[in-house]
Amino acid sequence: MNTAAIVSTGYQTLALASIDESTTNPRRTFDESKLQELAESIRGNGLIQPITVRPNAERFEIVAGARRFRAAKLAGQADIQAIVRKLTDAQALEIQIIENAQRQDVHPYEEAAGYQRLLELPGFDVAALAVKTGKSQSHIYSRLSLLQLIEEVAEAFQQDSITAAHANLIARLPADQQPEAFKSCWRKDYSDKEGHLLPAKYLSAWIDSNVYLPLDTAPFSLSDATLNEEAGPCTTCPHRTGFNSLLFTEVNSDMCKLCGI
Repeated sequence: MNTAAIVSTGYQTLALASIDESTTNPRRTFDESKLQELAESIRGNGLIQPITVRPNAERFEIVAGARRFRAAKLAGQADIQAIVRKLTDAQALEIQIIENAQRQDVHPYEEAAGYQRLLELPGFDVAALAVKTGKSQSHIYSRLSLLQLIEEVAEAFQQDSITAAHANLIARLPADQQPEAFKSCWRKDYSDKEGHLLPAKYLSAWIDSNVYLPLDTAPFSLSDATLNEEAGPCTTCPHRTGFNSLLFTEVNSDMCKLCGI
């Protein structure tokens, strides 16, 4: 292979066989039916938007456009239009995650994992992510909270067995309370062979009744740090809905979900 062509940048036509998918791409799920639709479009109209790649030894690595790459292969194409850019690992990761976050069909859990990876890079915080992605800080906090899901619930969510609304409600609970909340997402009637998923409002009501403690009727001072040495005073507790309003955007009252005292 001509290595001189590899190090050059700009718009090029590349052999599909010379391109590898990236191991850092936050997108892990691809709808097969939509891939087939895109493949049919490529057969009839060609690829409208080129993919973005970077040189990788004597090959190329996809930075953006894995779905288009897969569809082109399904369409039987031998090559693909690409924009070649020299990028560091950090720059490539940033592009991948921001492009992923701006997609309409991104799974919220994949979006959350991408945000977390960017936050681990120097110079990134939630405020910077909001600017880069065009999302609100409350949206980013809400997505990041999904990473607190226990494995059982996270898997169910990624398989679309529960909705994002259910997952967000459960993710804000301590790990030891999540299994019971997850069970409360389902109801099995006398005629049902399997339980059916209830609307998220029923789960929210269950959490309000069984997990949250309304603080406006609490028989103690919210500033008393001795009530729970681990949590500290309610006034500064991040698990209090009134304190962490960016995370608990849909909770209007001031409630606690941790101490239960």
